[in-house]
Amino acid sequence: MQVFKNADFHRRTRFRSLAPWLLLAAVALVCVGAYAFHRSRQPPEPRLLGYSTLLADLAAKRVVSLEIEPGREIRGRWHSTAQDSLFRVVYTSPAFDEVLRRAEAVGVTVEFAERGRQNRMEIINLLVVLAGFVVLGYLVSRGLSGQASAGTLGDEAVSTTTFANVAGNEGTVAELREIVEFLKSPGKFDKVGARVPKGVLMYGPPGTGKTLMARAVAGEGGVPFFAISGSEVTGFLIGLGAARLKGLFRKARKRGGVIFIDEIDALGSRRGNNRSHNEDDRTLNQLLVEMDGFSQREGVLVIGATNRPEDLDQALLRPGRFDRSVAVGLPSADEREAILRLHVTERAVPVANDVDLGRLARLMPQTSGADLANLVNEAAIVAARQGADTVAWGHIESARDRLLLGKERTGFRATDGEWQVVAVHEAGHALAGVICCPEDGLHKVTIQPRGQAMGVAFFSPAADQHLHSRRYLESQILKGLAGRAAEEMVFGPELVTSGAKNDLQHTTRIAREMVYHLGMGRTTGLIAHDTHSAPLSGESHAGMDRDVKEIVERLYARVKGLLELHRPALDALARALLEQETLTGEEAIAVFEANGVSVVRIAPTRPGVAVRGVPTTD
Repeated sequence: MQVFKNADFHRRTRFRSLAPWLLLAAVALVCVGAYAFHRSRQPPEPRLLGYSTLLADLAAKRVVSLEIEPGREIRGRWHSTAQDSLFRVVYTSPAFDEVLRRAEAVGVTVEFAERGRQNRMEIINLLVVLAGFVVLGYLVSRGLSGQASAGTLGDEAVSTTTFANVAGNEGTVAELREIVEFLKSPGKFDKVGARVPKGVLMYGPPGTGKTLMARAVAGEGGVPFFAISGSEVTGFLIGLGAARLKGLFRKARKRGGVIFIDEIDALGSRRGNNRSHNEDDRTLNQLLVEMDGFSQREGVLVIGATNRPEDLDQALLRPGRFDRSVAVGLPSADEREAILRLHVTERAVPVANDVDLGRLARLMPQTSGADLANLVNEAAIVAARQGADTVAWGHIESARDRLLLGKERTGFRATDGEWQVVAVHEAGHALAGVICCPEDGLHKVTIQPRGQAMGVAFFSPAADQHLHSRRYLESQILKGLAGRAAEEMVFGPELVTSGAKNDLQHTTRIAREMVYHLGMGRTTGLIAHDTHSAPLSGESHAGMDRDVKEIVERLYARVKGLLELHRPALDALARALLEQETLTGEEAIAVFEANGVSVVRIAPTRPGVAVRGVPTTD
């Protein structure tokens, strides 16, 4: 049984719930339109005359026509084109011979109306209006009953996912294993007076497997799994969100189980913090009440997932509701390798002997499990498109380049002069990176257009780094500025191009981070900018901006001197790129070494091994 409904099902469900209200609005518009049309077709209200006035008007020949309804009234029209040309006379006497005689004498047309016709028309109009209200009431009741049936959400499901289907984030999995013990054996903890957690909040970047782990908790515990999204709880009817939550928790209490609320920040964000309407606050209040209201013996566990824990209401995070907060971060190199192996195994992807998943994991820093799953799938697609029986390293490289750099721009045309600029630009990046930052090994340099870029020099860290020194941050700025510096050195300052736009934005961001948040400015020192505390003075901001400019200009001058010192190597790599278009890292380094550059090679390391004196930890 599927745990999550697909998007089409959600759209159909929402449409069915809105259909009665749409019909209600349509019927209301039809009734209003019909009434307005009926009123527009009605003649103006006649003026009321006395009997003697009617006789005087007949004598004066001012009357055009008469319509007599015996025993009720006489209606007529004057010689006039104005809206008030109609009149009526209340005449209850059955004797109307005098009116007929005088009308015939002056040539006035006389007609007789059927007795009671006007009354019947009024009755018909009344019945039409009543029928409209009956239809409106029926549709309203249908709409309310439809919303009431949607008041309980979260289909009960049996999760077949276990921790065997989860790779990476071992620390998070270890914490969740304790939660499974609570679900399996609550009595063991109850004996010693331990209180079972009511809620677990998992937070971290998108794609790190929070939903998968929640399903694994239910699967390992052998309990029902109720999955909802924070955005589908609330509705436009007052009290609907609270009713839905009541129904959900009522179902969970009957058999116990895991209630998983994805994107809980849509439901549990701070009350009164620019929320759309008070109904959101009522729904959150109901969630708080429900999480307080169930006993640990009922075996209900609430798991929330969010990418923005800082937006959650503090009442939701207090002990007794979400007792535990579990960080689900991006996987390390070893964890990325485990995730890749899991996807290759579960999908039965046949990989060739030249595929090194450990190397691939190191080439994909700062990526999530979802990114890695997509990479394996894209590589399999490339292999199938080329008619291969196995997924080779070349297929993985092609898929990786597409995901990180964009699709190849086939048919792209540029002038020879532009290709020379691109080759020099990328050669500058590669040379500065190899010399200034050997920790990030050069993986590939190419002038093949991909995405919005005409070329790229791609570097791969030898190991995941969690602490970045000033030297490392400055080396990133040197790499970023080297492309612009190479253009200026080879072609002159008047011929530098717009190709360095993204590089300059990137290096400026790093320099601002160093000064504004890391206390690495030369004049401002340890002052840090914090948006949540008291604002800095204008003088401090100006000083920080001067420090940012000083860092960028100083490093630009430094990288220009470095490229001038190794100008033969720069020219040689640019020529090789124009000839071959793409060079691997080893091929590019061979060109540098053949032209007098001494390259420091750092072998990939495992976590916990020092990298150039900077220890890495997980």
